[in-house]
Amino acid sequence: MLWKNKTSELYAKRTLHSLTALKMASKCSATKCKLRFLDYFRLVMKHNSSFAVASSKNLFCNGRESKTWRNETRPEPVVPGWKKQRAIILQGKMMAYLLLGLLVGGCGTTPFGSGTVSDSGRQAVGAPVSDGRFREAAEQNLRMASRATIPRRYDYLLAAMGRYLDGGDANAAKGVLARIDTTKWTRPQQDFGDLLAARIALAERRPRAALASLKKIQSPDCRQKESDVAPHLPSHCGPRLPKSRWASFFRTRAMAYAESGGDDNALDALRDRIALDMLLEDPSEIATNHRAIWSRLSSLSPSFLARAYLQPLGSSAPVPLRIKILRGWLTLAGIVGKYTAGKTSIRSEPLSQTLASWRKRYPGHPAERFLLPELIAAGQKKPPPHIALLLPLNGDFSGVARAIQDGFITAWLHDSGAADRPVVTIGNTVGADIGALYQEAIDAGAEFIVGPLDKPSVARLTELPALQKPVLALNHAENSAGEARGHPGSGAPLYQFTLDPEEEAAQAARRARSDGCIRAGVLTPETHWGQRMADSFTGQWREHGGTIADGQSFSDKPEEIAASVQKLLDNTERERPQSPSSSVPREYDMDCILMAAFPREARQLQPQLNFYYAGDVPIYATSHLFGGIVDPVSDQDIDGIIFGDMPWILRGSEDASVLRDRVMETWPEFAQKYLRYYALGIDAYRILPYLEGLRAGSFEDFQGQTGTLLVDGQGRVNRKLLWARIRKGVPVIIH
Repeated sequence: MLWKNKTSELYAKRTLHSLTALKMASKCSATKCKLRFLDYFRLVMKHNSSFAVASSKNLFCNGRESKTWRNETRPEPVVPGWKKQRAIILQGKMMAYLLLGLLVGGCGTTPFGSGTVSDSGRQAVGAPVSDGRFREAAEQNLRMASRATIPRRYDYLLAAMGRYLDGGDANAAKGVLARIDTTKWTRPQQDFGDLLAARIALAERRPRAALASLKKIQSPDCRQKESDVAPHLPSHCGPRLPKSRWASFFRTRAMAYAESGGDDNALDALRDRIALDMLLEDPSEIATNHRAIWSRLSSLSPSFLARAYLQPLGSSAPVPLRIKILRGWLTLAGIVGKYTAGKTSIRSEPLSQTLASWRKRYPGHPAERFLLPELIAAGQKKPPPHIALLLPLNGDFSGVARAIQDGFITAWLHDSGAADRPVVTIGNTVGADIGALYQEAIDAGAEFIVGPLDKPSVARLTELPALQKPVLALNHAENSAGEARGHPGSGAPLYQFTLDPEEEAAQAARRARSDGCIRAGVLTPETHWGQRMADSFTGQWREHGGTIADGQSFSDKPEEIAASVQKLLDNTERERPQSPSSSVPREYDMDCILMAAFPREARQLQPQLNFYYAGDVPIYATSHLFGGIVDPVSDQDIDGIIFGDMPWILRGSEDASVLRDRVMETWPEFAQKYLRYYALGIDAYRILPYLEGLRAGSFEDFQGQTGTLLVDGQGRVNRKLLWARIRKGVPVIIH
């Protein structure tokens, strides 16, 4: 009896310890879960296997029964006494060992959306993804979804959406989302779905919608800025997202903030990029993220950088790592901005010394890994020692050519370090064979050729078998379809840089779309140029999911301009209820108007729109709307119109103001007519040392007078414009 009591007491103690281990295991991560599960089994298996089975199923899996485990009532085999007892013990132990395997493999915490897909499913779609065949992987997930039941089916559908988005097919992802009854989603599926919906909205240039979707993922106890959290996992935001999804969350939201525009949103994008940086491990992803950080910093004004530096914390608070990292980035941007203001490049001996001081102040800062070496290397870059500038110095394009030439020489004179200035020779392309002139410039020692200006000459260069020296053409070569093309052969690169009006129209359409417009009216001149602009408006609008309500062209005659406006509004007017009063305001079935017009025409179009009660319909226009010189009296007729233009015109930087004032003082009358082409000449000189790095992706962009400049893989220099709204006849920069 005594022995029996001691045995019972020992059994009770071990059972109590087992319950304690079991309770701890149910709260821990997957790895720790497995270890404590083994400890638990060592304690329990000797005494109560059936208890192990029942308790582990209820507590280890948090009450959720594995789908591979079914409680089936089977008739107990009829066997003699001791055999029956032994069979029960063996059966219990076998079931427990089986459960051990199931729990170790199936009860761990896994990322939502992907963790519930079986190993065979992951293996089946792994090969196409590794080869970049995202569509094939998505279709495989769709096939698996068709054979699965809810909620597993939704896991496969969400995985398919992710694959489509990875492959750049937002429309296909949107179609899959439409097939899901979101009311039946599990909580992890809801979070994953919101994240994917944000990516879809971002692909459609709807950053506000993307931010709204991402906001749903935040837990009630989450702070306003998850990116202000410590490195790794933002634990105070709750378990709503696993670590593997936070990187995608921060990346998506940073892009949405950046697309929204404005200094405050740019700073929010910076915070998210810094949080993302703490989660990334792949060097290439880290480098890409650093370039994005630098791009956002470059877009901030010096005054805002100074304010943002003091913003993150109060005077007595300690300096957390995340804020020190942010301040390091802001300080670095301020240093580079100081040395680039009013200079051609960052080539300056004091700059290298200041960068060394920055490194001592912020030891181990993430920027040291990729960006700082690039800045130091960029500071050592010099323009080519000999440049040939090939332009049509007489004829129809002589005025434009002269402005480009004067801007080019202005930048050359303004370059820091007179001893390092290159030799510049100028050649006339009028009546010359561009191939022969190109060779002549090389024979004279030119290391880089800038020009020609006309499209036929640029096209001729693309036909040469190979280029000996690099070329920055000041126009685009076009194929039979009117699309820009680069040099197909080997040899030195051919870059193409121009003030492309169609690209401005495309940017205006993207801007309007990102501001929430869906149905747009189009107004363009009744000319070949106007038709090209209309095609660019409509093509870009439809590509980003918008609808064209109506399009009209107008002539330069005032009465016909009024008729074109009236026709556009008549075609888009909503039906009004019958009313004896004719003063009922008209309503139109369009959210905005896309306009390409020159100042004289625009000053007639806007009053006509106001007359027909369409003054509250937003208008997005290209730079041609504004003459470049502030004229409040004349331009009050275009109040409210939003347009994109270059920093040179909008005085978006101190550098732009200094150089522009110098040009206007030197050539007051001539400069007013060709003002934007002076900026093209300045940028054509300044960008030369950086073209190769921009094309290779070593630098995110180049802050030029004509805009933020980027170079694609074909060598085409693309511009991102500043945006302004006319207020009381004066353009005011907006974000």
